[in-house]
Amino acid sequence: MAAQRMTREERRRQLLDTAHDIVRTEGTDALTLVSLAERAGVSRPVTYEHFTTRGGLLLALYRAYDEQLGQAIRDAVRERAETLEDVAAILAAAYVDGVLAAGPECERISAALSGSRETSDFRRASREFYVDTFGRALAPFTPTGQAPGPAPLIGALGATEALAQAAAEERLSRTAAVSAAAAALGRAARP
Repeated sequence: MAAQRMTREERRRQLLDTAHDIVRTEGTDALTLVSLAERAGVSRPVTYEHFTTRGGLLLALYRAYDEQLGQAIRDAVRERAETLEDVAAILAAAYVDGVLAAGPECERISAALSGSRETSDFRRASREFYVDTFGRALAPFTPTGQAPGPAPLIGALGATEALAQAAAEERLSRTAAVSAAAAALGRAARP
């Protein structure tokens, strides 16, 4: 009986999973479209068809991590929080846990992508998503009932990113990172 061919999306998922494994075990320098094709057991044109360049592959990996984190934040926002402290803790835990789930490979991929215009544009849009989402979640708990201004939200996001990364690097415990991130998010909602 002949094996069933993968759909394009299934093949892309397989390639991204394989690429993630290469980065985890050998580092970003070992990840090329050729090494990916060899490890995944596909022809080189298949990897080029999906990602075009090594930069495209790295960006696809980074986007996959960001989509998982974004989904965790969207899911967290659905939780009913009754206080500012509750919503800040829910958001902080979702963000930190999302970064921890992505593993240290995410930071390595981000570093390998630095300097790319496409990456800069993607990161900017991603940060705007988090700032907007945090603002909408915190709005009911501000004195005005509106989202905090961009400066405190950008600051809180920066602190949350740094704390989550410190937890991923095991420089902070998860608990300490979540607690400090929740405090930063809570301060963003106060005048």
